[in-house]
Amino acid sequence: IGSEAQPEVAPMGQMSFTVPTEFVDLPSMGKYYPDGHPLYNKKSVEIKYMTAKEEDILASTSLIKRGVVFDRLIQSIMVDRVHPDDMLIGDKNAVLIAARITGYGPDYETEVTCPSCKYKSDFDFDLTDSEVVNSASESDNDFYGSTSFTETERGTFLIELKKISALVEVKAMNGHDEKKLSSMIKSRSKNNLQDSLVTDSLKCYVISVNGNDDRAYINKYIDTMPAMESRKLRTIYKNIIPKISIMSHFSCANCGHEQELEVPINTNFFWPNE
Repeated sequence: IGSEAQPEVAPMGQMSFTVPTEFVDLPSMGKYYPDGHPLYNKKSVEIKYMTAKEEDILASTSLIKRGVVFDRLIQSIMVDRVHPDDMLIGDKNAVLIAARITGYGPDYETEVTCPSCKYKSDFDFDLTDSEVVNSASESDNDFYGSTSFTETERGTFLIELKKISALVEVKAMNGHDEKKLSSMIKSRSKNNLQDSLVTDSLKCYVISVNGNDDRAYINKYIDTMPAMESRKLRTIYKNIIPKISIMSHFSCANCGHEQELEVPINTNFFWPNE
C-alpha cells in the first residue's frame, strides 16, 4: 500500500511573513519640501499595515509620556526612511489616519465636548469620509476681500493684509515646529505664565514680515498685530496649508447645538472601544 504524500513543511528558520502595504496620498503632494528632501515632489508614500509590534509601540507609557508615540509609530510603518519631524503636519496626519484604518477599520468612536454647553458625549466618526486639501487656489482671493495670498517658488505663501499694509510670509509647519510649539506651551504652564497659544502659533509659521526675516522683528510685529488682522491671517493660513480633514455633523443631545466637528487625533485614536 503506497503511503500518502505529506506536504512539505519549511523549517522554522526559513519561514517568512509578508506584511501588506498600501500607498497614502500626501496632502502636500511633495510641493512644500526643499529640494533633496526624501519627500520632495512625492505625491504618496508606502506604509505597512499595523501589526502587534505597532500595538506595543502604542501601549508604551514611556513613549506616551515623552510625546513621541506617534513619531515611533510612523517610523515603524513607513517603508521609506523619513523622520517624522521632517514631515509636514498634514502629511503626518494623513499617514496616521491611514494606519488607523488598516489597523482597526474606519469607524472611530470617541468622546467629544459640545462647543456650546461643554456637555461630553460619545460620537462616531467615519475615517473614510475625509477631504484632502492640497492648498487653496489663488482664484479664491476674492473670498478674502481685503486680504490676498500668493504661493512662492520656495513653497511658502505670501499673505497680504491690505488694511495694515503688511506682507506676511508663512510656511507649512513640520514636526520640528510642532514640537517647538508644544515646548513653548509646556514652558509657560510650568512657570505659571499666561497662555499665549495664538501668538506662539503665529511665531512658529510666520517667517517674514514685509521682507524682514529677523526673528525679533517678526515676534514684536506679531505681538502688536491688530486682533482683526491676526484672525484673518490665521483663517487664511488654516485654509491654504495642505492637510487632510475629516468633518462630521454634530448635534448635541444636551442643548441641541449643531456644528461640523473635526476628528481629534490623540492617543485614544488608536484604541477603539471593544
